[in-house]
Amino acid sequence: MITPFTPEGELDELSTCTVIDFLVDGGVDGIFVGGTTGEAASMSQSMRHQFARRALSHIDHRVRSYVGIGDNCVAQSISAANESFRLGVDAVVAHPPSYYPLTPEELFDYFSLLVREIHGDLLIYNIPITTHLSIPVDIVERLSRNPRIVGMKDSENDIQRAIEVIKRLNGRSDFSLLMGASMLSARALMLGMVGVVPGSANLIPHCWRDLYDSASSGDGNRAEQLQSQANQVATVLQQGRTLGHSLAGVKAAMSAKGLCQATVLPPLRTLTQEQIEEVSQQMRLLQLL
Repeated sequence: MITPFTPEGELDELSTCTVIDFLVDGGVDGIFVGGTTGEAASMSQSMRHQFARRALSHIDHRVRSYVGIGDNCVAQSISAANESFRLGVDAVVAHPPSYYPLTPEELFDYFSLLVREIHGDLLIYNIPITTHLSIPVDIVERLSRNPRIVGMKDSENDIQRAIEVIKRLNGRSDFSLLMGASMLSARALMLGMVGVVPGSANLIPHCWRDLYDSASSGDGNRAEQLQSQANQVATVLQQGRTLGHSLAGVKAAMSAKGLCQATVLPPLRTLTQEQIEEVSQQMRLLQLL
């Protein structure tokens, strides 16, 4: 989920509720707050906690809830996790610290330390585009033996890695594999992953609901058709843009739908009014407005 902000850079609590209702009505099974699309890395700890409190209160167990706790400071991750569990979150999600290069064994130790100190379930978050490291499949497999490490969101845009992960870890009732690279979603589901976490679901949750249902029922043709539709939206938001620019594009498109403001936090830059109009026009061509 995106994090809605006011033009002054404060948390927009009213729009937070609007977006959550839109996602729940769109058929999502869970909402992940404080992740990459949510600009968690740009938010202060107090704002992250404020957002988690407001979001979890409004989700109110209608769907599963997840809170991102990844940080370069392990103590802050632990504190954020335990506060989220106190508020009733189903599970927390952690990417590796990204400032220091970490060896595979240091990655294993990091996640093992987290799960020892937190009061609930943890999902591993592999996202090399932001952390600049890939969590080796061997390490994921070892971590998966811990009963409190219950799954992984894998956002490494590499189908061969996804196939290897599925081969090693699929089919277990105690460890869930979620695809975070949206353009690989249909294929990953058909191969056996149990869920997807696509940023464009902020705009088109019904499409992603249908894609998931089609893949889960074995209708690969329909799943691929819906993947193509989702890819069109992603192309509008991502083509020629960095990750940060694409997040600003998502916000611009959502503002055109009346869901929130277009504001992103520094160091990202909110799109200009002219750029917002361009995104809006492209959304209209896709019949999304």
